[in-house]
Amino acid sequence: MIRRWLPVLILALLLAFAWRQWPPSRAPETAGPLLPPVAAPKFAGGSLSTLAAMEEEYTKLVESVVPAVVSITTEKRVLQHVPMVMDAFDLIFGPRKRVVEQKATGLGSGVIVSKEGHVLTNHHVISGMEEIRVQLTDGRVEPAELIGSDAATDIAVLKIKGPVPALGFADSDKVRVGQPVLAVGNPFGLQETVTQGIISAKGRAVRDSGVEFLQTDAAVNQGNSGGPLLNFKGEVIGINSAIYSANTGTWLGISFAIPSNVAKHSMESLLRTGRVQRQTLGVSTMPLTPELARQVGLRAVVGALVTQVWAGSPAERVGIQPGDVIVRINGEIVETPATLPKFLSDKKVGTAVQMNVVRKGREYTVTAEVAELQGN
Repeated sequence: MIRRWLPVLILALLLAFAWRQWPPSRAPETAGPLLPPVAAPKFAGGSLSTLAAMEEEYTKLVESVVPAVVSITTEKRVLQHVPMVMDAFDLIFGPRKRVVEQKATGLGSGVIVSKEGHVLTNHHVISGMEEIRVQLTDGRVEPAELIGSDAATDIAVLKIKGPVPALGFADSDKVRVGQPVLAVGNPFGLQETVTQGIISAKGRAVRDSGVEFLQTDAAVNQGNSGGPLLNFKGEVIGINSAIYSANTGTWLGISFAIPSNVAKHSMESLLRTGRVQRQTLGVSTMPLTPELARQVGLRAVVGALVTQVWAGSPAERVGIQPGDVIVRINGEIVETPATLPKFLSDKKVGTAVQMNVVRKGREYTVTAEVAELQGN
C-alpha cells in the first residue's frame, strides 16, 4: 500500500518545494524614478534666463493674437449629373443621368480687424459661396455678412456680431527682409494653428494684379488663406493668400501674403463705396530689359517703360509719350511697373503727383493729377 502511494507523495513534496521558491523573494520596492535626474545644461552668463524670457514672451504673443483669428466655412449648392440604374431603355438608347442637387463646401481663415466685427479674408475663400460662417476661438459659430470683395487684390470684408477681439495693422512698407513673422490660420481644418518664419522677400509679382506680395517661409497650407501674417508686435503685416506648390497642392516652403497696406486700402474702399477704387495716370507700361535700358539712355535697369498713353488721360495731358520711362513718383524710385500702383494706391483721385520721366537719355519732370481707373 505504501509502495503504491510513495511516488505520489514524492511528487507532491517536490511541487510544494518548487511553489515556495517561486516567484523569487524580493525586497519591497519603494516609489521613485527609474533613472537619476539629469541636471539642465549649463549656459554662460544670462543665456538661460534670456531664452526663458523669450519663451514666455512668445507664448504671451500667441495667446494675445489667436482670439482675433477665425475659421471660415463656406457652402453652396451645385447640380451634379448622376447615372441612373440601367434598364431595358438604357440598353437601347444609352445610359441616362439625373440631376441631383448637392452641397459644395470650402475652408479658409480670417482676421478680425475691428471690435465691431469686421473680418478680413481672401476673395477666393468666399467667391461664389451662398453661406459663410465664422467660428471664433471660443467655439462660437456666427453667420457672416459679405460686405464686399475684390478679385484683383484678393480681399474680402465680412461682418459678424461684435464686440469681438481685434488686431491692428502695421505699415507693410516698413517690413524688412529677414524680419521674423507668425502665420495663424486654419490649415486643413486644424484651427488656431500658429507657424513661424521670416520675411524671405518683398515685391513679388505672383499674379497679374499689380499687387507686390510679401514672401515668407512660415508654413501656410490649404485653409490658411485669409489668415493674418503678423509681426512680433502682434500687428497684421499681411493677409496670407497663396503658396508655391509646383502643382502638388501642398506647401513647399514658399508662401505669399498681400501687404497690409494693400489690404487696408481695399477694405476701406469696400466699406466706403462697395468697390475698390483704383488710381491711374493713364498709361500702360512694361518692364525694362538691359537692352531696352541702353536704348532709352538709362544706366540702370530701373523704371516703367510706357507702351501706351490713353486718350484723355492725365499722362496725355502732360505730354507723356510711348517710349518714355517713368523713373520716379514724388521722389520715390519706380523700380518696376508693379511699383506704380503701389505709389498711387494711397493717393486720392485728383491729387497731383510729380513724375520724373526719361526720354532719349534726358530726364524731365511733369506734374499730373491722379485719375480713377474705369471699368475695374
